[in-house]
Amino acid sequence: MDELEVGESVYGASHEAIARTLRFALEIVSDGIWDWDIRTDHVKRSPGWYSMLGYAVDSLPENVLTWHRVIHPEDFERVMRGFRAYLDGTQPVYAEEYRCRCANGDYLWISDHGRFVEFDGQGRPTRMIGAHRNIHERKLAELALQQKNRELLALNQALEDLVAARTEALRQANRALAEQAAQALRLSETDPLTQVANRRCFERQLQVEWHRLQRHGHPCALLMFDLDHFKRINDTFGHPAGDRVLVAVAQAVRQDLRDVDCFARWGGEEFIVLLPDSGTEAARVLAERLRLNLRRTDTALPMPLTASFAVTEMGAGEDPVALLRRLDAALYQAKGQRDCIVVC
Repeated sequence: MDELEVGESVYGASHEAIARTLRFALEIVSDGIWDWDIRTDHVKRSPGWYSMLGYAVDSLPENVLTWHRVIHPEDFERVMRGFRAYLDGTQPVYAEEYRCRCANGDYLWISDHGRFVEFDGQGRPTRMIGAHRNIHERKLAELALQQKNRELLALNQALEDLVAARTEALRQANRALAEQAAQALRLSETDPLTQVANRRCFERQLQVEWHRLQRHGHPCALLMFDLDHFKRINDTFGHPAGDRVLVAVAQAVRQDLRDVDCFARWGGEEFIVLLPDSGTEAARVLAERLRLNLRRTDTALPMPLTASFAVTEMGAGEDPVALLRRLDAALYQAKGQRDCIVVC
């Protein structure tokens, strides 16, 4: 044997020893190894690989197709994408976790790591070695934990949705209660026939303006009127006709008032108006305009409608009771004359 042949023999023996050592090392750290000759498509699998999956040693064809057939159908596409990415060089390592079909038909979770170990003269891989490891118990625990986490997230979301729904329901209930309270207040302070303020509402607003006058000196005038011969209207045409007159009067008067004015039905056919920031003369001018407008109001009666008016201004130091008593006395005087205005 010449020197070259000796060298090649030594190299071959050394190469075989290295490969054997590598397989031993892989068997120590894994449950099964595979050795793929890329040029021939031959795949050698260790006895541990067969034992892990419950197959008899060397009982399956030694090619890549055998690997394809044992991968769980739901994992196949994902595993192939990772494997192709390593073959194409777009991923630095090949490492996947997937389920393999055992001899009894069950599936076992394994981890699969592999890498190229030999290349040809052009740098193309010619051999790849990999290791499988049984991770079934760990994977089941991991999946169970993931499922618990999903259930917990779903429960938390359901609780958040429930809280949000209850919060929204409570908000709507509170809004409905507030609207009902506001509606109840409006009804309690509104004359049901004419839909203007009632006596209670007027007296409350009178107190507000009285305090404004005492504290800040803001003037305030009052105007009260009484429909002339209203009893005759009821007696002649009936109470429904009288009610229609009251509604028509309220609508007509309201058109001549400001938003800040408080217009109320005082009782029967009497009405009263509170005029903030107004004096006696402004109230008298308004009373005259209303007196003339009432004559032109369409009441569906065969005769014109007239009213008697009393006008005054709130005085400093005069309490509201005395003020109303004075205004009522002036109206009584006006009603003795009919269709006129008395300033007091």
